[in-house]
Amino acid sequence: MSQNQNKRKKKFVGTSLQRKLLILIFASAVIPAAIIAISLYYLVFNLLAYQMGIPEFIAYNLLPVVHKVNLIIFIAVPISLFLIWLVAIDLSNRIAGPIYRMERELNARLTGEKSGPISVRKKDEIRPLVEKINKLIQKG
Repeated sequence: MSQNQNKRKKKFVGTSLQRKLLILIFASAVIPAAIIAISLYYLVFNLLAYQMGIPEFIAYNLLPVVHKVNLIIFIAVPISLFLIWLVAIDLSNRIAGPIYRMERELNARLTGEKSGPISVRKKDEIRPLVEKINKLIQKG
């Protein structure tokens, strides 16, 4: 089998398992990052400025810094969220894709469209499970 045939064409197979994994992975990355970012933002700009009693003229000089930080945040956050989403899709596909494929292969054997062992990719994590299912198919 060539390398192109061995590669999955679709990253999102649309199963409920992949949707759940996608949400879990995305939320697991975004929620802690957001909590840390908001905490640091609050710490730097509010606590330092107000709690340390920075004079008003120094605080006024901090405004351009705050505006630059806000601009960087407004640029970096969407890019970061997009990159986290891409990683989440890839990771969820690595788990849900082989399971989806195995389900299709099992359905094809149950309906009589195909016979024989189920083939999986060498790097698929479900390979041991599929090998056991193939042993059951050979017995029957």
